[in-house]
Amino acid sequence: MRRAFGLILLALGVFAVAGAVLLPAYVYPKLAKVPLDQDSTSVLEGTASKVLVVTDKGQGPVTEIRNNAKLTAVAHVQANFATPEMRADTDYAVWLLAVKVTDDADDTVVSGSKRQVCFDRRTGEGYDPRGESDPKCDAKSSFVVELKDKADKVGETPAETNDYKAQPGLNFKFPFGAEQKDYKVYDDNTGAAAIARYTGTETVNGIETYKFVQDIPDTKIATKEVPGSLVGSTEPTADAELYYRGVTTMWVEPVTGIQVKQQQQQHQELRTGTTTPTVVFDGTLAYNGKTISQMVDQVNANKGRLEFLSSTGPLWLGIGGGVLIVVAIVLLARRRPAAPPAPPRRHREPVGAGR
Repeated sequence: MRRAFGLILLALGVFAVAGAVLLPAYVYPKLAKVPLDQDSTSVLEGTASKVLVVTDKGQGPVTEIRNNAKLTAVAHVQANFATPEMRADTDYAVWLLAVKVTDDADDTVVSGSKRQVCFDRRTGEGYDPRGESDPKCDAKSSFVVELKDKADKVGETPAETNDYKAQPGLNFKFPFGAEQKDYKVYDDNTGAAAIARYTGTETVNGIETYKFVQDIPDTKIATKEVPGSLVGSTEPTADAELYYRGVTTMWVEPVTGIQVKQQQQQHQELRTGTTTPTVVFDGTLAYNGKTISQMVDQVNANKGRLEFLSSTGPLWLGIGGGVLIVVAIVLLARRRPAAPPAPPRRHREPVGAGR
Protein backbone atom coordinates (compact mmCIF):
# COMPACT_ATOMS: atom_id res chain seq x y z
CA MET A 1 0.00 0.00 0.00
CA ARG A 2 2.83 2.39 0.90
CA ARG A 3 4.57 1.69 -2.40
CA ALA A 4 1.41 2.41 -4.41
CA PHE A 5 0.84 5.66 -2.53
CA GLY A 6 4.46 6.69 -3.11
CA LEU A 7 4.19 6.05 -6.85
CA ILE A 8 1.04 8.19 -7.03
CA LEU A 9 2.76 11.08 -5.23
CA LEU A 10 5.79 10.74 -7.49
CA ALA A 11 3.62 10.95 -10.60
CA LEU A 12 1.80 14.01 -9.27
CA GLY A 13 5.09 15.68 -8.37
CA VAL A 14 6.58 15.10 -11.80
CA PHE A 15 3.38 16.44 -13.41
CA ALA A 16 3.49 19.60 -11.24
CA VAL A 17 7.16 20.26 -12.03
CA ALA A 18 6.47 19.77 -15.74
CA GLY A 19 3.62 22.28 -15.44
CA ALA A 20 5.96 24.75 -13.74
CA VAL A 21 8.23 24.56 -16.79
CA LEU A 22 5.54 24.54 -19.48
CA LEU A 23 3.39 27.41 -18.19
CA PRO A 24 5.97 30.21 -18.70
CA ALA A 25 7.82 28.53 -21.57
CA TYR A 26 4.90 27.40 -23.73
CA VAL A 27 1.45 28.45 -22.46
CA TYR A 28 2.32 32.07 -21.53
CA PRO A 29 3.79 32.99 -24.96
CA LYS A 30 0.68 31.57 -26.64
CA LEU A 31 -1.70 33.68 -24.56
CA ALA A 32 0.32 36.87 -23.94
CA LYS A 33 -0.82 38.53 -27.17
CA VAL A 34 -3.07 41.47 -27.93
CA PRO A 35 -6.45 40.41 -29.34
CA LEU A 36 -7.05 40.55 -33.07
CA ASP A 37 -10.59 41.91 -32.79
CA GLN A 38 -9.64 45.30 -31.42
CA ASP A 39 -12.24 48.09 -31.38
CA SER A 40 -11.63 50.71 -28.71
CA THR A 41 -11.85 54.44 -28.11
CA SER A 42 -9.80 56.62 -25.78
CA VAL A 43 -10.41 60.29 -25.03
CA LEU A 44 -7.92 63.00 -24.09
CA GLU A 45 -8.98 66.39 -22.79
CA GLY A 46 -7.10 69.60 -22.06
CA THR A 47 -6.44 73.19 -23.00
CA ALA A 48 -4.31 75.03 -25.52
CA SER A 49 -3.04 78.54 -24.93
CA LYS A 50 -2.83 78.87 -28.71
CA VAL A 51 -4.28 76.73 -31.48
CA LEU A 52 -4.57 77.27 -35.23
CA VAL A 53 -8.05 76.65 -36.61
CA VAL A 54 -9.09 76.60 -40.26
CA THR A 55 -12.76 77.21 -40.94
CA ASP A 56 -14.76 77.38 -44.16
CA LYS A 57 -18.13 79.09 -44.17
CA GLY A 58 -18.66 78.78 -47.88
CA GLN A 59 -16.25 81.51 -48.97
CA GLY A 60 -13.03 79.51 -48.80
CA PRO A 61 -10.79 78.51 -45.90
CA VAL A 62 -10.08 81.09 -43.20
CA THR A 63 -7.27 80.70 -40.67
CA GLU A 64 -7.33 82.04 -37.15
CA ILE A 65 -5.36 81.58 -33.95
CA ARG A 66 -7.61 80.87 -30.97
CA ASN A 67 -6.46 81.48 -27.41
CA ASN A 68 -7.12 79.38 -24.31
CA ALA A 69 -9.23 76.81 -26.11
CA LYS A 70 -10.62 73.72 -24.43
CA LEU A 71 -9.92 70.71 -26.63
CA THR A 72 -11.01 67.07 -26.88
CA ALA A 73 -9.06 64.41 -28.77
CA VAL A 74 -10.81 61.14 -29.65
CA ALA A 75 -8.60 58.22 -30.68
CA HIS A 76 -10.30 55.21 -32.24
CA VAL A 77 -8.43 51.95 -32.81
CA GLN A 78 -9.98 49.43 -35.21
CA ALA A 79 -8.63 46.06 -36.36
CA ASN A 80 -8.37 45.63 -40.15
CA PHE A 81 -9.26 42.05 -41.02
CA ALA A 82 -8.86 42.72 -44.75
CA THR A 83 -5.08 42.46 -44.45
CA PRO A 84 -3.27 39.13 -45.01
CA GLU A 85 -1.65 39.14 -41.56
CA MET A 86 -4.95 38.93 -39.69
CA ARG A 87 -5.45 35.20 -39.38
CA ALA A 88 -5.79 32.73 -36.52
CA ASP A 89 -2.64 32.09 -34.43
CA THR A 90 -0.78 34.95 -36.12
CA ASP A 91 1.96 36.77 -34.22
CA TYR A 92 1.17 40.06 -35.98
CA ALA A 93 -1.89 42.31 -35.92
CA VAL A 94 -2.94 45.20 -38.14
CA TRP A 95 -4.76 48.06 -36.43
CA LEU A 96 -5.97 51.38 -37.81
CA LEU A 97 -5.70 54.46 -35.57
CA ALA A 98 -7.79 57.55 -36.29
CA VAL A 99 -7.47 60.67 -34.12
CA LYS A 100 -9.64 63.79 -34.25
CA VAL A 101 -9.08 66.90 -32.13
CA THR A 102 -11.93 69.40 -31.75
CA ASP A 103 -12.52 72.73 -30.04
CA ASP A 104 -15.17 72.20 -27.34
CA ALA A 105 -16.58 75.70 -27.95
CA ASP A 106 -18.08 74.92 -31.36
CA ASP A 107 -16.85 71.41 -32.30
CA THR A 108 -14.56 72.85 -34.95
CA VAL A 109 -12.04 70.22 -36.04
CA VAL A 110 -8.58 71.43 -35.06
CA SER A 111 -6.61 68.52 -36.48
CA GLY A 112 -6.93 64.93 -37.56
CA SER A 113 -4.66 62.02 -38.36
CA LYS A 114 -4.93 58.44 -39.50
CA ARG A 115 -2.41 55.63 -39.73
CA GLN A 116 -2.36 51.85 -39.96
CA VAL A 117 0.30 49.64 -38.37
CA CYS A 118 1.32 46.01 -38.65
CA PHE A 119 2.93 45.20 -35.31
CA ASP A 120 4.07 42.34 -33.08
CA ARG A 121 1.21 41.17 -30.86
CA ARG A 122 3.58 40.29 -27.99
CA THR A 123 6.06 43.16 -27.94
CA GLY A 124 3.99 45.97 -29.48
CA GLU A 125 6.84 46.70 -31.91
CA GLY A 126 5.85 48.12 -35.27
CA TYR A 127 7.22 45.78 -37.93
CA ASP A 128 10.19 47.09 -39.90
CA PRO A 129 11.33 44.67 -42.67
CA ARG A 130 14.86 46.11 -42.89
CA GLY A 131 15.45 44.34 -46.19
CA GLU A 132 14.21 40.90 -45.09
CA SER A 133 13.65 38.50 -47.99
CA ASP A 134 10.56 37.02 -46.29
CA PRO A 135 8.88 39.95 -44.48
CA LYS A 136 6.31 39.18 -41.78
CA CYS A 137 4.01 42.01 -42.88
CA ASP A 138 2.81 43.03 -46.31
CA ALA A 139 4.31 46.27 -47.66
CA LYS A 140 0.85 47.87 -47.82
CA SER A 141 -0.26 46.87 -44.33
CA SER A 142 1.44 49.86 -42.69
CA PHE A 143 0.83 53.41 -43.85
CA VAL A 144 0.30 56.99 -42.73
CA VAL A 145 -2.51 58.98 -44.33
CA GLU A 146 -1.29 62.27 -45.75
CA LEU A 147 -3.72 65.13 -46.30
CA LYS A 148 -3.11 67.69 -49.04
CA ASP A 149 -2.70 71.27 -47.85
CA LYS A 150 -5.43 72.43 -50.23
CA ALA A 151 -8.56 70.95 -51.71
CA ASP A 152 -8.81 70.68 -55.48
CA LYS A 153 -11.98 72.78 -55.42
CA VAL A 154 -13.41 75.34 -53.03
CA GLY A 155 -15.73 73.72 -50.49
CA GLU A 156 -14.23 70.26 -50.87
CA THR A 157 -12.15 68.36 -48.35
CA PRO A 158 -8.45 68.02 -49.23
CA ALA A 159 -7.65 64.65 -50.78
CA GLU A 160 -6.06 61.84 -48.75
CA THR A 161 -3.16 59.65 -49.90
CA ASN A 162 -1.55 56.66 -48.20
CA ASP A 163 2.17 56.89 -47.53
CA TYR A 164 3.14 53.23 -47.19
CA LYS A 165 5.93 52.95 -44.65
CA ALA A 166 6.97 51.04 -41.55
CA GLN A 167 6.35 52.61 -38.15
CA PRO A 168 9.08 51.17 -35.90
CA GLY A 169 9.07 51.42 -32.14
CA LEU A 170 6.27 50.58 -29.72
CA ASN A 171 2.74 51.16 -31.00
CA PHE A 172 -0.49 51.21 -28.95
CA LYS A 173 1.04 49.53 -25.88
CA PHE A 174 4.18 48.38 -24.12
CA PRO A 175 5.36 44.74 -24.11
CA PHE A 176 3.82 42.19 -21.81
CA GLY A 177 6.14 42.07 -18.81
CA ALA A 178 7.47 45.60 -19.36
CA GLU A 179 10.78 46.27 -17.61
CA GLN A 180 12.26 49.21 -15.75
CA LYS A 181 14.29 50.39 -18.72
CA ASP A 182 14.09 52.79 -21.67
CA TYR A 183 12.03 51.90 -24.75
CA LYS A 184 11.70 53.35 -28.24
CA VAL A 185 8.12 54.50 -28.86
CA TYR A 186 6.75 55.61 -32.23
CA ASP A 187 5.88 59.32 -32.34
CA ASP A 188 3.04 60.41 -34.65
CA ASN A 189 4.28 63.95 -35.14
CA THR A 190 7.86 63.21 -36.22
CA GLY A 191 7.04 59.87 -37.86
CA ALA A 192 9.92 58.14 -36.08
CA ALA A 193 10.69 56.13 -32.96
CA ALA A 194 12.08 58.12 -30.03
CA ILE A 195 13.34 57.08 -26.60
CA ALA A 196 10.84 56.96 -23.75
CA ARG A 197 12.90 56.99 -20.57
CA TYR A 198 11.91 55.07 -17.46
CA THR A 199 11.63 57.52 -14.56
CA GLY A 200 10.13 55.52 -11.67
CA THR A 201 6.92 54.02 -10.34
CA GLU A 202 3.60 55.67 -9.52
CA THR A 203 0.20 54.43 -8.44
CA VAL A 204 -2.73 55.35 -10.69
CA ASN A 205 -6.26 54.49 -9.49
CA GLY A 206 -4.82 51.77 -7.27
CA ILE A 207 -2.66 50.27 -10.03
CA GLU A 208 1.13 50.30 -9.66
CA THR A 209 2.62 51.62 -12.90
CA TYR A 210 5.98 52.32 -14.47
CA LYS A 211 6.35 55.92 -15.62
CA PHE A 212 8.00 56.66 -18.97
CA VAL A 213 8.74 60.10 -20.41
CA GLN A 214 9.41 60.75 -24.10
CA ASP A 215 10.94 64.19 -24.66
CA ILE A 216 11.22 65.24 -28.32
CA PRO A 217 13.36 68.32 -28.98
CA ASP A 218 12.71 71.00 -31.61
CA THR A 219 12.22 69.07 -34.87
CA LYS A 220 11.27 70.22 -38.35
CA ILE A 221 8.36 68.08 -39.47
CA ALA A 222 7.05 69.79 -42.63
CA THR A 223 7.25 72.69 -45.05
CA LYS A 224 3.95 74.37 -45.85
CA GLU A 225 2.55 77.16 -47.97
CA VAL A 226 0.51 79.34 -45.62
CA PRO A 227 -1.31 82.68 -45.80
CA GLY A 228 1.27 85.44 -45.51
CA SER A 229 -0.74 87.22 -42.80
CA LEU A 230 -0.41 84.14 -40.58
CA VAL A 231 3.36 84.46 -40.37
CA GLY A 232 3.70 88.25 -40.50
CA SER A 233 4.41 88.52 -44.22
CA THR A 234 2.97 91.15 -46.54
CA GLU A 235 2.79 88.62 -49.37
CA PRO A 236 -0.47 86.70 -50.06
CA THR A 237 1.27 83.40 -49.28
CA ALA A 238 4.57 82.37 -47.74
CA ASP A 239 6.60 79.19 -47.39
CA ALA A 240 7.07 78.27 -43.75
CA GLU A 241 8.71 75.39 -41.93
CA LEU A 242 6.65 73.66 -39.25
CA TYR A 243 8.61 72.80 -36.10
CA TYR A 244 7.45 70.53 -33.30
CA ARG A 245 8.59 69.72 -29.80
CA GLY A 246 6.75 67.78 -27.13
CA VAL A 247 6.76 65.66 -24.00
CA THR A 248 4.62 62.53 -23.76
CA THR A 249 4.30 60.90 -20.35
CA MET A 250 3.02 57.33 -20.13
CA TRP A 251 2.01 55.40 -17.02
CA VAL A 252 2.26 51.68 -17.88
CA GLU A 253 1.05 48.67 -15.92
CA PRO A 254 4.05 46.33 -16.39
CA VAL A 255 2.41 42.88 -16.42
CA THR A 256 -0.07 43.72 -19.22
CA GLY A 257 1.84 46.57 -20.88
CA ILE A 258 -1.33 48.70 -20.89
CA GLN A 259 -0.97 52.48 -20.77
CA VAL A 260 -3.24 53.26 -17.84
CA LYS A 261 -2.69 57.00 -18.20
CA GLN A 262 -1.15 59.29 -20.81
CA GLN A 263 -0.39 63.00 -21.06
CA GLN A 264 0.78 64.91 -24.14
CA GLN A 265 2.41 68.36 -24.00
CA GLN A 266 2.93 69.75 -27.51
CA HIS A 267 4.25 72.91 -29.11
CA GLN A 268 4.21 73.69 -32.83
CA GLU A 269 5.28 76.85 -34.63
CA LEU A 270 5.75 78.12 -38.16
CA ARG A 271 9.10 79.66 -39.08
CA THR A 272 9.94 81.58 -42.24
CA GLY A 273 13.44 82.63 -41.29
CA THR A 274 12.60 86.30 -41.86
CA THR A 275 9.73 86.90 -39.43
CA THR A 276 8.96 86.09 -35.81
CA PRO A 277 7.86 82.42 -35.40
CA THR A 278 4.09 81.95 -35.23
CA VAL A 279 2.86 79.53 -32.56
CA VAL A 280 0.11 77.38 -34.07
CA PHE A 281 -0.30 75.03 -31.12
CA ASP A 282 0.74 75.06 -27.50
CA GLY A 283 -1.23 72.86 -25.15
CA THR A 284 -1.55 69.81 -22.93
CA LEU A 285 -4.03 66.95 -23.25
CA ALA A 286 -4.42 63.86 -21.06
CA TYR A 287 -6.64 60.79 -20.72
CA ASN A 288 -9.94 61.74 -19.12
CA GLY A 289 -11.30 59.90 -16.08
CA LYS A 290 -13.49 57.53 -18.08
CA THR A 291 -10.60 56.40 -20.27
CA ILE A 292 -8.35 55.80 -17.24
CA SER A 293 -11.12 53.71 -15.65
CA GLN A 294 -11.45 51.66 -18.86
CA MET A 295 -7.71 50.99 -18.87
CA VAL A 296 -7.79 49.97 -15.20
CA ASP A 297 -10.65 47.56 -15.97
CA GLN A 298 -8.55 45.99 -18.76
CA VAL A 299 -5.64 45.57 -16.36
CA ASN A 300 -7.81 43.94 -13.69
CA ALA A 301 -9.35 41.58 -16.26
CA ASN A 302 -5.98 40.29 -17.52
CA LYS A 303 -3.24 40.85 -14.94
CA GLY A 304 -4.10 37.93 -12.61
CA ARG A 305 -4.20 35.39 -15.43
CA LEU A 306 -0.91 36.58 -16.89
CA GLU A 307 0.81 36.59 -13.49
CA PHE A 308 -0.37 33.04 -12.84
CA LEU A 309 1.02 31.83 -16.17
CA SER A 310 4.34 33.65 -15.89
CA SER A 311 5.24 33.68 -12.20
CA THR A 312 2.88 32.62 -9.40
CA GLY A 313 1.65 29.48 -11.15
CA PRO A 314 5.12 28.11 -11.99
CA LEU A 315 6.37 29.04 -8.50
CA TRP A 316 3.66 27.16 -6.63
CA LEU A 317 3.67 24.22 -9.03
CA GLY A 318 7.46 23.98 -8.72
CA ILE A 319 7.40 24.09 -4.91
CA GLY A 320 4.45 21.71 -4.64
CA GLY A 321 5.90 19.31 -7.19
CA GLY A 322 9.27 19.28 -5.42
CA VAL A 323 7.65 18.50 -2.05
CA LEU A 324 5.59 15.67 -3.56
CA ILE A 325 8.65 14.13 -5.19
CA VAL A 326 10.64 14.24 -1.94
CA VAL A 327 7.81 12.65 0.05
CA ALA A 328 7.38 9.99 -2.65
CA ILE A 329 11.10 9.14 -2.60
CA VAL A 330 11.05 8.85 1.20
CA LEU A 331 8.06 6.52 1.10
CA LEU A 332 9.54 4.36 -1.66
CA ALA A 333 12.97 4.19 -0.02
CA ARG A 334 11.75 3.06 3.39
CA ARG A 335 11.85 -0.70 3.84
CA ARG A 336 9.04 -2.57 5.44
CA PRO A 337 9.89 -3.44 9.11
CA ALA A 338 11.06 -7.04 9.56
CA ALA A 339 8.43 -9.43 10.85
CA PRO A 340 8.84 -10.30 14.59
CA PRO A 341 10.40 -13.76 15.26
CA ALA A 342 7.93 -16.58 15.80
CA PRO A 343 7.57 -17.76 19.44
CA PRO A 344 9.36 -21.03 20.24
CA ARG A 345 7.18 -24.05 19.92
CA ARG A 346 6.62 -26.05 23.11
CA HIS A 347 7.47 -29.71 23.02
CA ARG A 348 4.79 -31.73 24.74
CA GLU A 349 5.69 -35.12 26.24
CA PRO A 350 3.06 -37.89 26.41
CA VAL A 351 1.62 -38.52 29.87
CA GLY A 352 3.56 -41.17 31.65
CA ALA A 353 6.55 -40.76 29.38
CA GLY A 354 9.89 -41.31 31.11
CA ARG A 355 8.48 -43.44 33.88
